[in-house]
Amino acid sequence: MRWIRALGLPLLVFTAVVVQRSGAGDLTLLGVHPDFVMLMVAAVGVYRGREVGALTGFFAGLVVDSFLTTPFGISALVLCVVGYLAGEIERVGPTAPLALKILIVGAISVVGEVLSSLVLFLLGIGNPLHARMVDEVIIVGGINLVLAVIGLGLCRLVFGPQERTPMLERR
Repeated sequence: MRWIRALGLPLLVFTAVVVQRSGAGDLTLLGVHPDFVMLMVAAVGVYRGREVGALTGFFAGLVVDSFLTTPFGISALVLCVVGYLAGEIERVGPTAPLALKILIVGAISVVGEVLSSLVLFLLGIGNPLHARMVDEVIIVGGINLVLAVIGLGLCRLVFGPQERTPMLERR
């Protein structure tokens, strides 16, 4: 079980990237592709906190950027912010209800999609106000909301149960 925890985080990221780049990533809902990597980064952030979430997002983004034709580093930036924001739930503590964690994964995915469009717009690559943007944001957020249970379950399998330390001891 110890080797799962040692290799768990890279294995989670690698699995999410492979699923995204394989046939599952080609599935569409109303013409919008799901973002499994963003789901996994948000789930890791919710489960392990800001620092681990941001680092996971950064390295997952670097891996994703190696497959894309957009400027290198955009996915790393966006996923780093996604992981950090998702990890803000650690302020509530591990006693946060599962429903709240699931909602945060979905909401952070929406923020990540908006941030991605905004960064592309600032670089002059895309127009965030295109007709499909709202569809993309809602569908990716909805898919990640539904699949958040699986992502959080994988995090529990890899990292083990969350410790229940009082808020005052953690500071």
